Amino acid sequence: MLNFRLLHVLISSHSLRTYLGVTATLGLGVLIDLVLFLKLSSLLGPWIVMALLSIIVAIGIFVMFRSLNILRQRLIQTIESGKFIPMMFSRYLSTLAATFLLIIPGLLNSAAGLILLIPNMGEKFGSIIARLTGIDWQESYEFLRLEHMARNQLDDFA
Repeated sequence: MLNFRLLHVLISSHSLRTYLGVTATLGLGVLIDLVLFLKLSSLLGPWIVMALLSIIVAIGIFVMFRSLNILRQRLIQTIESGKFIPMMFSRYLSTLAATFLLIIPGLLNSAAGLILLIPNMGEKFGSIIARLTGIDWQESYEFLRLEHMARNQLDDFA
């Protein structure tokens, strides 16, 4: 039998509403992408639109490997130096989201991914994502710093 009290607790959860909102937004984006794809296919031809989407996905894969590697190295350098820079974490999160959006074929996804690669927009979006999902950058920094120190100590003993 359905427990209505449990259902009420699950529905009133802030994180559940956030994730459902994100999922609904992504679903709406897919529908709009489909309409745009059909319109562009009728104007330009389906092969040209498919080639355009393939090029965008290839760019997304390149950005994923290149940008995330550079940002990861910068993040590790700031952790090693003992400096806490919350915008570095926000930038990394937004670049991760941008590569995710660029790899998924779609015109709206690609436009959103390219917008997230703009530094100021990316930092603001990363901060918004962190706030909505309850991520504390200070706590993340401390965890990564402790993990880095523990790894260095293990390397010293080896």
